Amino acid sequence: MNLKERFDQLTPARKKTVIWCLAGIVILVITITGYNSRSGKTETKAARQATQEIQLEADMIEKTMLKEQRQELNELKKTVQNLESGLQKLDEHASKNQLPEIPSADQVAQPAAIASPSVEPNREEQWPEPPNQAGIPLTPAPKEKKMIGEISVLSNQAATTVEADQKKKARTVYLPPSFMEAKLLTGFDAATSGQGKNNPEPLLLRIQTPAVLPNDVKTNLAGCFVMAEAVGRLDKERADVRLVSLSCLSNEGKAIIDTTVKGFVTDTDSKVGLSGRVVSKMGAATARTIVAGFFGGMGDMLKATATTQSVSPLGTTTTVDSSQVAKYGVGGGLSEGARSLHDFYLSLARQATPVIEVGAAKEITVIVSEGKELEIREIEHDETL
Repeated sequence: MNLKERFDQLTPARKKTVIWCLAGIVILVITITGYNSRSGKTETKAARQATQEIQLEADMIEKTMLKEQRQELNELKKTVQNLESGLQKLDEHASKNQLPEIPSADQVAQPAAIASPSVEPNREEQWPEPPNQAGIPLTPAPKEKKMIGEISVLSNQAATTVEADQKKKARTVYLPPSFMEAKLLTGFDAATSGQGKNNPEPLLLRIQTPAVLPNDVKTNLAGCFVMAEAVGRLDKERADVRLVSLSCLSNEGKAIIDTTVKGFVTDTDSKVGLSGRVVSKMGAATARTIVAGFFGGMGDMLKATATTQSVSPLGTTTTVDSSQVAKYGVGGGLSEGARSLHDFYLSLARQATPVIEVGAAKEITVIVSEGKELEIREIEHDETL
């Protein structure tokens, strides 16, 4: 069958679709051929323009290089001319200002032919000296020669006055061993472990009554502050307190005492140290450590049930049953995790050592165990602020 016969056998709808398809194919072929021709022309034009631009740019580069070389040559010529003119000026100046001739050795050795006569002063024409009535010469005394560069020690009045003022201000008062009533202004928790002993807790005390000295002598230190340090003692359930410094200020604010002292503190029961409450915070950490150890043991048990051991002349070998692989993995993971938790909670339990808890506003007694010279420094009223 020919194409025409096949086309005639088609339905009208199919005939329309075939005609439209053929028309679209023809239009598509025409557009593609036109686009290719236009693109080829544009490419040739662009290539031509690029070659022209490149040729023009090469010519411009050559011209600019020639101009720059000419400018450099002109500048070199100018510098050479300036140097030549400067040399000529130097030669002219040297020729005008000629140095005098140096005399020979014979000319220097010969004595001068004409000696200038020495002019002696006429003693008769000099003014007569007036009579000296008091026997004191009226002529000024000759000046003494002074040596330059010598070092001499001079008295500095300002330095002496400053030293005198310092001596006046540096007054001291001797404080013998004594005791005084005081109040604890700050509460504290004194650690009982080794780290707490190396880092004692600071605390502040305020003296309430005059200090009692030997032989029933009293001195007024009421209102002074005492800095101290405390360390916990678990065996005694008390906190040992050691004095650090004593600070006092006069009522007028013109004198101050701030010096280190040695001593200790007693409680209301007259025992050394301050009684307090023992507080331990490691119970929870210890319990968690025990639980973690239990789970670690369970994991080791699961691992052991999933393995078999065989003894031979070469030694003991452990093998894992193929049917118990999952059980062996669960037991190993549980054992390793529990062991890590056990170590963590154990470190927390070691850090949470017991402490001695002491509250503030506690009535105590401060005892100075070693005599000390208290330096009284006088200050201005404005410096107290």
